[in-house]
Amino acid sequence: MEAGGGQKIDIAEGQFFGEISLLSGRRRAATVRAAESCVLLESPRREMIKLMNSYADVRRVVDEHFIIRTLRATLVPEAPFEELHEVAKAAELKSYKAGDILFSEGDEADSVHLIRSGSVSISKRIGGRDIVTSYLAAGNYVGEMGLLGNANRSATVCATVATESISLDAVTFLSMLDRNPGLRSRVQKKVRERISENLRMEAQPEAGDIITFLMQQGLGEATDVLLIDESLCIGCDHCEKACAETHGGTSRLDRAAGPTYAQVHVPTSCRHCEDPHCMKDCPPDAIHRAPNGEVYIADSCIGCGNCERNCPYDVIQMASAKEKPTGLLTWMLTGSGTAPGQREVAAETASEKKAVKCDMCKDLSGGPACVRACPTGAAIRMSPSEFVTLAKRAG
Repeated sequence: MEAGGGQKIDIAEGQFFGEISLLSGRRRAATVRAAESCVLLESPRREMIKLMNSYADVRRVVDEHFIIRTLRATLVPEAPFEELHEVAKAAELKSYKAGDILFSEGDEADSVHLIRSGSVSISKRIGGRDIVTSYLAAGNYVGEMGLLGNANRSATVCATVATESISLDAVTFLSMLDRNPGLRSRVQKKVRERISENLRMEAQPEAGDIITFLMQQGLGEATDVLLIDESLCIGCDHCEKACAETHGGTSRLDRAAGPTYAQVHVPTSCRHCEDPHCMKDCPPDAIHRAPNGEVYIADSCIGCGNCERNCPYDVIQMASAKEKPTGLLTWMLTGSGTAPGQREVAAETASEKKAVKCDMCKDLSGGPACVRACPTGAAIRMSPSEFVTLAKRAG
């Protein structure tokens, strides 16, 4: 297994892998290759989560391995397994609902949190109001600044969606720093970056307002979102047309719908949530996540409509298959179809309606058709973390 930074980990017979993305809902963080011929047992995410919820021993083993591998991937890749095993014993898994506070500005710094699933916003009291200064998704850590500086919390950390964290108490975390000089150096660098970032955000609170707006639109649980820069958009609807042409005549997005703040528009389009609401009650198990993170609906959909009802963002619709409009050549040769200058009307077939949603054009090598069709570059797809970084720079 090759993780970020080129770190390689051997997985022996009887061990398992894949639990980090399984629990966080995020894209794979490592590449796994077979070093020799082997036989693997694969368990779908949905079934594995059911198994963990049904048997405490299964959850305990998966949780322990998750903590060890997260520590190795996030903090201490050089630490021996024995040390991480002891740290995992001292770690505490905590769960938070959307809006819950992990810790508040001014609190005593007594722990560091590794975000296991979900996401958090970081805010500071600036000019008499709370300003969001950053956003962290699963795979990041928070709370180290107070521990290193032996000071109180410098910001408030709040769960933007249902979130789980791995909490390490101050003694355990500081002991890890003492035993691993490389970790101390990396954490100190991260602290310096965050201090600089906080100073920059204090000088430009409007960037924090944009981040707050996006979190209110549910981007805290998104992995990829379509945004439109209203200062560039000319209202041509090429994005919608390209989407419809790519998906049998039915557009998966509504450009005009959705809220706008400071020229940032969030159209009605799938956010590809880390823990998709649409997956939770699909009788034929027709909703899947592709290797690159795209959530899509397979042809086995039975049209029950559960996913449409469960999606809080109204991005799923029930649609019938449509006949492909005839082209100009067909009209010239046969006289059938749409004549030049006439509005195309795609006739619905008698087939039953099925659920459709954005699949990020996962089968197209060029990427999402909506983005490629935009003549001004107003339409962009990115992760919330990428946009937050962009907002900070732009602000």
